[in-house]
Amino acid sequence: MLYFAELAGKKVVTPEGVKIGVLVDLLFLGSGQPLVTKLVVKTGYGRHIIPISNTKTINGTIIVPLEYQRAVMEDNELSLNTHLMDQQIIDIKGNKVIRVNDVAIQEKPYYIIAGVDVGLLGIARWMHIEQFLNKFILSLFGTAMTSNFLPWDDIQPVELSRGKVVLKREETKLTRLAPEDLADHLERLSVKNLSKILDLLPTEYEAEVIANLNLSRQHVLFRSLKPSRAARILAKADPDEAVDILLTLSAKRRDAIVNELDQETKANIDTLMPLTKTDLGNLATNEFFTADPEETCANVKMRLKKSADFSGLFYIYVINKKTELIGVCNLHELLLQSNDMPVYKFMAPNVVTISLTTPPTLALKKMIKFKFFALPIINEKRQMMGLVTIDDLVESIHPNL
Repeated sequence: MLYFAELAGKKVVTPEGVKIGVLVDLLFLGSGQPLVTKLVVKTGYGRHIIPISNTKTINGTIIVPLEYQRAVMEDNELSLNTHLMDQQIIDIKGNKVIRVNDVAIQEKPYYIIAGVDVGLLGIARWMHIEQFLNKFILSLFGTAMTSNFLPWDDIQPVELSRGKVVLKREETKLTRLAPEDLADHLERLSVKNLSKILDLLPTEYEAEVIANLNLSRQHVLFRSLKPSRAARILAKADPDEAVDILLTLSAKRRDAIVNELDQETKANIDTLMPLTKTDLGNLATNEFFTADPEETCANVKMRLKKSADFSGLFYIYVINKKTELIGVCNLHELLLQSNDMPVYKFMAPNVVTISLTTPPTLALKKMIKFKFFALPIINEKRQMMGLVTIDDLVESIHPNL
């Protein structure tokens, strides 16, 4: 096994010993197997690219014919120095993002990138202190240092430039990372490559990752996506997060995406969009669960099991036939009742509510006073317009907490 740090700077000579230059880089295929294809040699006449097939050996002194063939970098080739060394990669097995310190090259039957070294020893090779560091560690701990080697099959480059992201759909295991962790690292990519990686993810997970990107990044991304694809992503996002993204776009762009939405998602967004004209409305969500006053507990429980996963499902709001909010109960109270018990018999009729014009600070005071996790937003007809949760209020009022 060869390491790039051991090859870089080596002399390149002819069989007769005539010096041509020194090795400064290697080119490799950016798709499929990462075969090393060419040498980049710094000569007295500039950089020459030489096919690796022209070389007799690269272990030790690098020997090429006197009349060597010169080549160019092809579109499907990438540079070891530019596109891999010191770049971020995703360790699939370790579920973490790390940085490449050195690259390992397998010699037989052909030159191919076998993996990367992400440990201290990789840095030591470049500084030419590998032996010294090994002796020092051995004297301290009684054991020699070893390479922190990751095989190529266990890593995925976060970004390979020149507009190419080398991630095979069937091999991608990025979903092992938490959405917020992946979003943090994807924010550093170009929009083009960010879009390519997102395209490889399952739609629901993709929506979670996008929700964790900063708002300016979301804006640039959704401005470049086709309306049909943007609509598919928003359909899997929380409605309030979908509205936040849409509000960053121009009216023309927003309408183009909304027109591609399914009827249910479009209805949710149409409900929330008018609320954004007030501070409290900006924090509202329409993810809340309602029940009819005459409905039995058995039926409510059955609907709850079939419902979507509401992360903020704290209470069940009771709505009459006039669509008025007339009561509330929590999940614990529901579970304590017999299956044939109608909801109106155990609901709390005096519901603490807020309106769209309620200042966020006052809404938070109400939640703290009555020990609620969420409060319903109603209009003058006592119709429920949305819901605001305590975590969204706190984040809005105290963003640095």
